[in-house]
Amino acid sequence: MIDNVFNSVTRTCSTIAAFWAMALAFLILWDITGRAFFNAPFDGTIEIVANSMVAILFLQMPYTIYRGAHLRTAVIYQNLNDYGQRIIDFIVALLGIWFFYSIVLGSWGDMIIGWDVDEREGEGSISVPIYPVRTLLVVFAGISLISYLILAWYALTGSRPSNEGE
Repeated sequence: MIDNVFNSVTRTCSTIAAFWAMALAFLILWDITGRAFFNAPFDGTIEIVANSMVAILFLQMPYTIYRGAHLRTAVIYQNLNDYGQRIIDFIVALLGIWFFYSIVLGSWGDMIIGWDVDEREGEGSISVPIYPVRTLLVVFAGISLISYLILAWYALTGSRPSNEGE
């Protein structure tokens, strides 16, 4: 049950990120076309793209982690027995838990300050709010942390996520 719900939520977030990336491609095309042919670029493209890249990364991270699609050196891993693979999986999960916990903890204060002061980037005709991106970073670092907690549990119990091999 938890597998299906978590897999669906993280897959949906990854899909949203993919469409967001496609929208950015069209925004960049609009900016280039406007700049080249009409001398009228889309104001704020740089700020929107820079902040969107962080958001897209963190939207896709939990699903990538949960389905095991992140980079892994298979030379040693594939030659280990099940117990050896579980030990490596557990150590990796612990490192992931620590890493994303650190991100959540370290980013929380900046997120709160960003909301309090209406933090924005860019000058002139457009300024892009930063606090939504900071919020996405904290939320999806937290979801990535949950992904690693679930994977640590699987490593301890010897079971596997139902989504493995997708």
